[in-house]
Amino acid sequence: MNLLKDPFISTTEGKVSLKDILTTDNDYQLQYFFDETQLAMLQMLASLTTVVLNPKIAELKGYLANGLTPEQYDQALDKIESNWFEDDCFMQSKPAMEVKKFTAQICNLVSGIESSGTGNASGLFSEMLNVDKICPDCFHVLNYNLHMNIKGDCFGSSGATGIRGGGSLATLISGGTLKATLLANTVAVDYFTEKTQPVRGIENRFMWDKPLTGDIYSASKIGLERGLFALAYHISFQAKAESCVCDLCGIESDKSVTHFDRIKYTGSYGSTKKGRDGGAGWWLHPYTPINMKDDGVYAVCARDQHWQSWQELSSFIVGKELEKTSFVQAPIVSQFSKLNISGQHNLLIGGNIANQASIVGRIYDLYSMPASLNKHVGRLSIVVEEGVEQKSKLSAAFKPLSSKTHVGYDKNFVGGIKEQAMQRFTANAQQIIQQILLDVDRKEAAQLRREAMLALNLEAKVIFKSVQSKYQHDLPLFKALVKGEHVLYKTKA
Repeated sequence: MNLLKDPFISTTEGKVSLKDILTTDNDYQLQYFFDETQLAMLQMLASLTTVVLNPKIAELKGYLANGLTPEQYDQALDKIESNWFEDDCFMQSKPAMEVKKFTAQICNLVSGIESSGTGNASGLFSEMLNVDKICPDCFHVLNYNLHMNIKGDCFGSSGATGIRGGGSLATLISGGTLKATLLANTVAVDYFTEKTQPVRGIENRFMWDKPLTGDIYSASKIGLERGLFALAYHISFQAKAESCVCDLCGIESDKSVTHFDRIKYTGSYGSTKKGRDGGAGWWLHPYTPINMKDDGVYAVCARDQHWQSWQELSSFIVGKELEKTSFVQAPIVSQFSKLNISGQHNLLIGGNIANQASIVGRIYDLYSMPASLNKHVGRLSIVVEEGVEQKSKLSAAFKPLSSKTHVGYDKNFVGGIKEQAMQRFTANAQQIIQQILLDVDRKEAAQLRREAMLALNLEAKVIFKSVQSKYQHDLPLFKALVKGEHVLYKTKA
């Protein structure tokens, strides 16, 4: 099976090829049971499309406007060495010498399933048998997910962190169809060159053709195609001649995969402390927004299981300067702005919430985007800023709870009252903001601001009132809550 030629992508219409998706108008829908696998497949397919088309930004704009014919796909395919995408070698490099291999069950390639003895490893699933056997086609997206999205600590001492860092978020453009989504996330080679300004001696061969060696992997030497499929492990797997119903896509297969072997690379990318200290530099992955701090460059990650993406949505769209931190939008988002494509598109923010070896949640949020980011992005920021302001008001309303006059109450107990309420607000605000942003192209800024203020302020009041009701018979706490509620009723001057 060849990933550029043959059907390996699971959809609601069965297995289809990349060519099928890109050159027809069929409304294919990906079919994978876990949303993180869907997210990884979108990134992998867009990266494969980048390799095949190798477009400049003007050509990419033409594909987005007019589509792609089967003949154009075949002509593009003739210009590349497609043998590197055969299923027995794609993203599977071999070590230079015989070293100890680590064998693991296939379920460990689905992040969140415990695979080490680490005390705080946390699974998303109650039983590891939820992913017991997969079809050989699905191995490749799990392998990609491991190298690009799963934090190396999930494999304990035998783990390695990839080129994007552990637990990094991805921001992707989401179109009206799968084809539109893949093309919108295809990287224009001239635009990427402009953003990265590569140095001489850059290497663009895939890492399963020429594996990395050494202690530090210099980002400035890694070309676009090499980086899109960068490896952190030597990987191999064996497909058994046993039929199965794939636990990942649900399609029957006459072969199954239950285990894989891995050996971590010896060196470090700039996504690790060792790599940063060694001067590796950060490889600017097209789908990764970054934080530029005083001590280095970091991928944007979800901070904990209560984090909600709406709070940093403006940073993902336009970048943002904060004290000691500068948010830089992912190149794919700035490329979309440059393309200036009309029509409805959305922003998909996805990834794993990671902390050491524990993965306790996943992000998979979709936001309505202005048809012209350059023209209407201010409206989007207004809605987000209103959400942040109402969150601050709710926090201020709880401030009297911490007054020293309430002697005798456990500090953690009182703090927990506020924390639970704030978590509830940030979670509920996610849906409110997503709904308001559906009208970002049709309504003026003042109207959007007012709608956001009314809806989010009402949510804050409802949450605060529910806390008041809960503690109405605890007089000291109730008095403190009454004292603070006026903050939620203040109107702007």
